[in-house]
Amino acid sequence: MLPEGRLRSALADVSLITIHGPWFRVVGAHLLRDAPPGAPPGSAPQPLWPGGALQGARFTPENGFGTLYLASDPLTALMETQAVFLTTRGELLPANLQPWTLLGVDGVLTDVLDVGEPAIQEALGTSLAELTGDWLISQSAAGRSPTQALGQAAFDAGRIVAIRYASARNTAKGFDVAVFAERLAPGGASYLRVVDPHRHLDQRLP
Repeated sequence: MLPEGRLRSALADVSLITIHGPWFRVVGAHLLRDAPPGAPPGSAPQPLWPGGALQGARFTPENGFGTLYLASDPLTALMETQAVFLTTRGELLPANLQPWTLLGVDGVLTDVLDVGEPAIQEALGTSLAELTGDWLISQSAAGRSPTQALGQAAFDAGRIVAIRYASARNTAKGFDVAVFAERLAPGGASYLRVVDPHRHLDQRLP
């Protein structure tokens, strides 16, 4: 990854794309029984709550900014939450038997940084190995991983709504999207909504 100053300069020039749903999100069922932390008493559950990433995530430094993580398909979403894993023989096995809720999320995201593109990786001085590496080890050792440094710089740029990247757990077939919730402005072109015709877990951002 480029040093911070050069990284910020590079992000000011890279091309951004628009992507469309659907995407998928897996949430522990117990987290959808009540409103998330900090919500007014009596509020409805928020399946698109971005606050969980504040503990640290691939593109979110600890105590950074609300980030919503979505996956390209149900399997990738389950693998990212470590609910299931693939063996070396390609067998799909459960890894965590707690109740999970799989959500379909539709929408449009403009101004997306696609770090899956080799040209973008070259411009940012990064690689697929760095982008899919163990961010938690880097965070523990240095306080912030290279991908978290990229996420912070992208968020600070102001013009970037989300980062699209190859899944670290399903690299050959899946991709993920890290959405900066604060960049989903009312009246803008970007939005996300839970697909729920029964409206039990209805939510839209913004």
